[in-house]
This record gives sequence, structure tokens and C-alpha cells, in this order.
Amino acid sequence: MKTEERIKSLFVPRKKLSIPEWCEANLTLSARVTNIPGPYSTILTPYVKEPLEAFGNDSIRRVTLVWGAQTSKTTTILAGLAYKIAEEPCPALWVMPSEMLARSFSETRWLPLVDDCPALAKEKPIDTDKIKILEQHFRRSSLWFTGSNSPSSLASRSISLLCLDEVDKFSDGSSSKEAGALQLAEARVATYPNHLIISTSTPTTADSIIWAEWLKGDMRFYFVPCPHCGHKQKLLWEQVKWDQSAKLSDTEWDFGLVKSSAFYECVECRGQIRDGQKTKMLRDGEWIATNPKGEPGRRSYHLNGLYAPWVTFGSLAVKWLQDKNGILGLQDFVNRILAEPWLEHETERVEIKPGAYKMGEIRMGEFPVMSCDIQEAGGFHAWAIVRAWDTEGKSRLVWAGRLETWGDIQAKAEEFSVKAAAVFCDSGDQTRDVYLNCCKNGWIALVGSDKTSFSEIVGNAKVQRPYARIANGDPFSGKQTMSKDGWKWKLCPVWRWSNPAIKDILANFL
Repeated sequence: MKTEERIKSLFVPRKKLSIPEWCEANLTLSARVTNIPGPYSTILTPYVKEPLEAFGNDSIRRVTLVWGAQTSKTTTILAGLAYKIAEEPCPALWVMPSEMLARSFSETRWLPLVDDCPALAKEKPIDTDKIKILEQHFRRSSLWFTGSNSPSSLASRSISLLCLDEVDKFSDGSSSKEAGALQLAEARVATYPNHLIISTSTPTTADSIIWAEWLKGDMRFYFVPCPHCGHKQKLLWEQVKWDQSAKLSDTEWDFGLVKSSAFYECVECRGQIRDGQKTKMLRDGEWIATNPKGEPGRRSYHLNGLYAPWVTFGSLAVKWLQDKNGILGLQDFVNRILAEPWLEHETERVEIKPGAYKMGEIRMGEFPVMSCDIQEAGGFHAWAIVRAWDTEGKSRLVWAGRLETWGDIQAKAEEFSVKAAAVFCDSGDQTRDVYLNCCKNGWIALVGSDKTSFSEIVGNAKVQRPYARIANGDPFSGKQTMSKDGWKWKLCPVWRWSNPAIKDILANFL
């Protein structure tokens, strides 16, 4: 190149990158924040591109994401926030259900991203004390993290970008004289005409906050083409099929066969679509608005877990069957995987007469017991119940719900004064972690068995019982990998019980 041409090239305007292109060129996800570390990429998740572009679209005021588990929802919002801080500086606020969650999220997800991204790192001030976990003042913008349970933090500042994470779990203000968290947070953008509000959550019921937000928008679905006939369609759970010979009985399945035989059936040509074909389908897909009467400036995106590129149709089929036969039913699958609200069907409802007591109260002479069903699919969580038992073997429901961490389980047990030896955790999933936390806290691990009974010698006779003698569980299988000082137990009690026998016993109470 001649000298004159080189000089001219210096004054040629650089091509402006789209927001997804900027994210791919500048962001690096470390092993601290993802299971797939490396440069940020939308190759496997092309459906994130359009929502990312909303961060730079002045005609959009609200974006609602109702997305299933493992669809890169949180990473997408993080990427959009990173772009705004680096390229379009503005005051921003990220709200989570609690301040504890907000603190953990900032420390383990956001700040590592800042450190690993040169474009963000250069925005950090010389005075490092200005970058705290919950309050961060960059060179050209400010960012706050807070919980919905902190009304004073929500009402104390004006911002242009508002990220509302898991809004269905927000405080509604019912326990104080303050307005609900959502109303307080949304009031913060009033002074910025070009503000943007991003709302996300897993829906719970049809009257939930996030579902109402979704219905107000243009209700976009991601349509993908069939690899056989080209027909564009949104992925629906009822189109996932598997080999019915895998059914062993009304409640038992050969999960290995279910997983290996599952496929997606095209609604048009009934062609079988396999997991390996999903990547190209996603790449050729497009968002299509289905609500022409949506409020102007409102985008709402729905994406269920079938689109997740790293989740197979077979693994979802297995989870659906397991949840269907589980004690808590399919609500978790419908909410977290399908990203749909749970609807009670009258034909499936059992008449339950309410007892003459308030949820949450434990009477004198009652003994509280807590049981936890540990889940791994869609990220660690536990479905737990606390029941109060009396000396006659009768019990009352005190509390039931979903807990997000082991610390939440411990806190809930303490809230209802449940003794450590009365906290039971199912160890069928994430066995090592269950054993580990049972050792630390003095809890008891449970494991179900298909055996109808267990033999035990009592005196000179052999008796059959629906449970076995308590055994010991070692979270390290005999390998000392960390100090166990301060643990209540070095090994945890493991109580095996007969699945069919206990179900028969429970059925007798119905």
C-alpha cells in the first residue's frame, strides 16, 4: 500500500459493530462464571441476537424475557449490560429477589466479567474503592445491585437501564408501608425518556407478574425450520416423542431407552428431528411477533427449554416422566423447562378440606420435621416441606416451597426450629453434595429403593420392614480431600426406604 493510501485509510470510519458483534469481539467468559469458558459467542444460541440489539434500540422501552432453564437468559442480559457500560454509558440498576442473591451475583458473575473484558476493565476508575460489590462507579457510568427486599435502595436513585431478574419472587410490599418492589424500581427511570427496562423470570401461575408483562408485549416466539420439509414452527413439548416400549409399568420406565430414542416430530411432515439437527435449525430461525395489539415499545420474548442447544430431547423426556410420577408433580417442569405458568385442572384436583390452623404455626407438643427433594436439572434447587407431628402420628403442613441453595435449607430449618436430626434430604440426585451437607449440618440422607421390604433380625426372628437399618455415607468415598473440623459428623446417616411400601402406606391415608 502506498503512503498516500495508508494515510487515507486512517480517516476511513470504522464499521460500527452490532451489539452481538461487539459482545463477541470483547467479552470473555471465564471458568468462574460458566461451564463453557472462552470468548463469548452466539453461534450455538443465535436467538439471543435480537434481544441483545434491544439494548441499543431507542424505540424500545421494555423487554420481557420468559425463557426456560439453560437458554442463556442471564448471560444475555449480562452481555447487554457490559455493552452499555462500555459503549453507551448510563446509570443502571440490577434488582434480584434478595440483597444476598444480588451480592452473590455481582461478586461471582458480573465482576469476573469486568475483570476479563479489557473494554470494561478500562472503564474502572483509578480509585478502586469506587468499585464495590453492590455499588460500582465506573469512569462514565454507575451501576448498583440490590434486592427487592430493600425498599430504601430501590427508591433512592434515578437510572436509565433497569434489569429486573426473577420478578415473580420480588417483595410485594405487603409486609411494610412501602410500595411493591416492582413499582419502586420502575419509578426510578421516570426522568430518562430513553430508558430501558429488562424483566425476566420463570413464570409461576397465570396471574404472575412476568406472565402479565409477557402478555402486554408483542409476544414473540422463535420459529425454526424443519430440516426435512422446511416448515417453520415453534418448538412444542407435545411434539417430543420416544419409544413406548420403554414403559415397564404404569409408573416405571426404562429411562435409558427413553433417553436414547427420544426425538422431535415435525408438526407438518411428521419427520423425526434428532438433537444433532437442532443447531442448524436454531441458526436458520427467526423471532416472529404474534400479538399485533401489544403496547408500542414493548418487546416480549418466549423461549422454552427445548431450544437450549446443550439440552437433549431425551434428557427432557426423562425429567418429564420423573416429575410426573414425583410427589410434587409437573409444576417445576412446566415453569422452569417450558417457561409456562402452572394451571390447575379441575379434573385433576383433589378436594382438600382446610384445617383449622394457620400455615407457619407450630403448636406446643408438636415436633417439626423437614424433608427436601434435591434437584439438579435447570440448576441446583430443592423442593422442601416442613410438617409438624404430634405423639399420635398426626401431622400438619407448616410450610412448603422451593429453596435455591443449601444455605436456604439451613435457614428454613432454623426458622421453624427443626432439629438437625429431623432434616431429611433425598440423596438420589447429587449424592456427594447431599452427603457433604448432611455431614456438615447433622442432617439425614434418604434414598428410595424398589425393594418391597428390608429384612432384619429381631431376637430370633426375621422381620420385614419398609425401611432398612441406618447406614453411613461418606461424601469423599474414603478420600480425605478437605478438613472435616467442625463438622457435626464425619459420616452422615443414610436411611433407605421401600418406595412401593411407603407409597402403599401413604395411599391408605387418602
